[in-house]
Amino acid sequence: MSVEHLYNLDQHFNATDDPLQSVAGTQADSKNLWVPSERVGLHSIPIPSAPERKWTELIPWMLEDRLLQPVDEMHFVVSGRDDTQVHILAVSQQDMREWIRIADNAGVAATAMVPDFMALAWESGIVSVGWREGMLLVRDGIYSGFAATPDVGWVMLDSVLKNASVMPRLSISLPDEDMVPEHLREAASINSSSIDWQFTAFPSLNLMSGEFKPKASRPAWFQWWPVAASTVVVLVLTVFYLQIASRSLETEILTLQQQLLTSHTRVFGGAKPTLSEFRSTAESRIDRLFKQQESLKQEPVAGLTALDTFMTACQCELQSMIANKSGIQLQLLGGSKLMEKPLNIKGYQLSLEQDQQADPEILMVSLQARKRSILESERSAKNKLNPQVDKRRRLRSTESEVNAKNKLTPQLDKRRNLRSIRSVNNEITP
Repeated sequence: MSVEHLYNLDQHFNATDDPLQSVAGTQADSKNLWVPSERVGLHSIPIPSAPERKWTELIPWMLEDRLLQPVDEMHFVVSGRDDTQVHILAVSQQDMREWIRIADNAGVAATAMVPDFMALAWESGIVSVGWREGMLLVRDGIYSGFAATPDVGWVMLDSVLKNASVMPRLSISLPDEDMVPEHLREAASINSSSIDWQFTAFPSLNLMSGEFKPKASRPAWFQWWPVAASTVVVLVLTVFYLQIASRSLETEILTLQQQLLTSHTRVFGGAKPTLSEFRSTAESRIDRLFKQQESLKQEPVAGLTALDTFMTACQCELQSMIANKSGIQLQLLGGSKLMEKPLNIKGYQLSLEQDQQADPEILMVSLQARKRSILESERSAKNKLNPQVDKRRRLRSTESEVNAKNKLTPQLDKRRNLRSIRSVNNEITP
């Protein structure tokens, strides 16, 4: 346990890194403290006849006539006893509280307090004299001593020497030899050493008893136990929550599995598979659907899909159809409105011809897919042409379409005349 004088605790403030940071109440360090002896009274009384357990109650009233303060405001500690007397230390309760407050403000937890005159070495037949910041410290016995200003202290020391049955030797430690009265210099051993408060042996005596007894020091982990307890509670609640969430997820998974099985039967039909077979069955069905989707992009199905918009509202009848990977050929009866539509289908070559040999009303429709290389060459060529050339080509294509329509118009008129003649003949024939 480290030792320090009460008046040196201000050094703890200077040791802080931040001068504005307070260490009050931290009790970061525990120390045994030397307290000023001038605030402590020493009394010796005859040993009471009552049992020792009752001395605490008797001693204050036995010293009542010697005290300047009411006994209710004093604190008493038995410092020791000999064959005939009991030695008592009396200190004001207010001083005790003040000393504890000073230690607390310095961030120190005081565990013991002893009058500072006991820091002087004691030996039978020797009176020790020391110095503490303007105060003379004297120890003339194992339990007796005092502290006073030099003018009062030397007078008290003379009184002690006169009352001694055997003249004791003097051991004086003062910063200046001239401070010692001349009549004491000859018989005294004088030196200039100072009291080392931190390394001087600390006696077993303690003023901190009764209501001033130091509180048991708490270990470092004690300050963290609320945090540790809160952490444990949070962990327990987390585990409990995870268990509930896991069970809820298991229930949701089972529900989703049942829904998937029901949806599988509704979409694909057939017997309901087991959960173990569901994945493989679903994957095979989905692969089949993807293959069907890919087949729609292959010829001749893709060509028939491309013709859908072109053949809308053609007012024609399908006579025959040849469809394969190389292309599609249709024979249509009628279909005059197809001659008015643009022959542009992206990715295909479309041509319309009339069957002049069999029947002029039969229209031959041919659709062939363009090769990818041809399409790419056409796109690159179009990108290189300037806008004026594009306009010219558009004009030429428009003129060619108009001319083709003009050429087909007489033939269409002939067809209409033939139909009208046939209808008249049919009416006359009956």
